[in-house]
Amino acid sequence: MSNKSNISGCFNILNENGLQWYIDTYAIPASLHPVLPEKDTPIYPFVQGKTGIYTRLFHYSNYRLPLTKFLIEVLLFHEVHLTQMNRFGLAKVCHFELAYRGLGYDPDLDVFQAFYELNRSGSWYTFKVRDKNSCCYTWITTSIKDWKDHFFLVDDRCVPEFMTWRLKKSKLPPPLPEDFEYDRDLYANLIMEAGRIQKYPEHILVMGQISTIWTEPQWYPTLKWNKKAMGLKEAFRLKSFESKEFDIRATRTPKGDPPYLSIVHENLYQIREPEAPGNQGGSGWLLWHKQWTLFRLRLRWWSVVIKARKPARAERKGSVPSL
Repeated sequence: MSNKSNISGCFNILNENGLQWYIDTYAIPASLHPVLPEKDTPIYPFVQGKTGIYTRLFHYSNYRLPLTKFLIEVLLFHEVHLTQMNRFGLAKVCHFELAYRGLGYDPDLDVFQAFYELNRSGSWYTFKVRDKNSCCYTWITTSIKDWKDHFFLVDDRCVPEFMTWRLKKSKLPPPLPEDFEYDRDLYANLIMEAGRIQKYPEHILVMGQISTIWTEPQWYPTLKWNKKAMGLKEAFRLKSFESKEFDIRATRTPKGDPPYLSIVHENLYQIREPEAPGNQGGSGWLLWHKQWTLFRLRLRWWSVVIKARKPARAERKGSVPSL
């Protein structure tokens, strides 16, 4: 019997037909060999060479496989595994990423930290708003049922080999120092343009460089409201995408411009190639790259920790809102 308060006590109830529906609907790469776990096998500890994927990653948190580089950056920086994040936390990352692109920029980890802090949620983790009065979204559901026992396994090549599994005894990141530097103009703009965290149409996810589920290589996705052009920024203000005034369209890519999906692919974390037999250790360059990435992220994290422990100064301009 499942114990839904414990990540290692939840067992999958998704069947083969359900798995195939997710594979077909969300274009899960066959190269990742999606399979159901054996009966009474929890999502963690992982089966060798596999990682667990909750189905709500797709139809609530709005992510697809391959994952985005920004999501991977957020998880590596906070030293938490994809499987450990609950659906609310991942939905906030995706919304932030889309909202940032709605303003015409690539998402920034420092601004994300100014809005959110890592927090425990039972055996899982989430991202908690630092200041409810300075929030980059206007609404998020408070309840999602039946997600802990709906999961399947894919090859772990969709996440970095060095992605950390956060232990319960690990301390949460400290509060940000008052002189923490981030783009305050974009921070303010995200608050001003705040929208709802909800399930988004695939069209919007393609526009926001999250999804590659797009069948028109010579066209790029566009939106209209009451027959007038609408951008991502305006779309996020909508309470629902069911209105008759809301219309999804496509516009032909100008001659000489790259196909739109090539731009999307640049934002995605590349699925690793299967390792050749006898080369499980990886090439020298790959090992160096792994070590450098970990060192860079940990150095950035420790710089925040060290600053947070310094005595507060008397006055500072543009401080991060207090809790």
